[in-house]
Amino acid sequence: PRPKVILVIGGPGSGKGTQSLKIAERYGFQYMSVGELLRKKMIHNATSNRKWSLIAKIITNGELAPQETTITEIKQKIMKIPDANGIVIDGFPRDVGQALSFEDQVNLVVFLACTNSHLKERLQKRAEQQGRPDDNPKAIDRRLTNFKQNTIPLVKYFQERGLIVTVRLPFTASLLLNH
Repeated sequence: PRPKVILVIGGPGSGKGTQSLKIAERYGFQYMSVGELLRKKMIHNATSNRKWSLIAKIITNGELAPQETTITEIKQKIMKIPDANGIVIDGFPRDVGQALSFEDQVNLVVFLACTNSHLKERLQKRAEQQGRPDDNPKAIDRRLTNFKQNTIPLVKYFQERGLIVTVRLPFTASLLLNH
């Protein structure tokens, strides 16, 4: 049988990684962070590969990586874990176009809903602690704008299919796991 697929979406800094890991641990599923996957690939290939050098610039500016690259990387990663009961994917899809490419494989979508001011505060804190290349002030604003433009249609898309659970932030972690 095909592994169950849970997608966790939310704004930049909403806690997708933390909550996805908790869900994966709770149910014995594999965990995949699309952002982490792309950042690792970018770091290893940006100096030697022109395509990844361009993608590094795109991501550092707060824009989304090209859709075909993202989907190819996800599918390659999923193929490396064929015997998983399930997989929790954090940070995917970012728009309806990406959702369509995985439409028939999704069992559940968890949407971490949060105000822009709360997200901005969390991102600024994370920038001080972790120094991610896409946590610079200009990129943060662009990422929040992209998120807002793409998410409303995305949430609606999954609502129409009866696949989405919305969790309002901030919340306690135990609240999400009991949802």
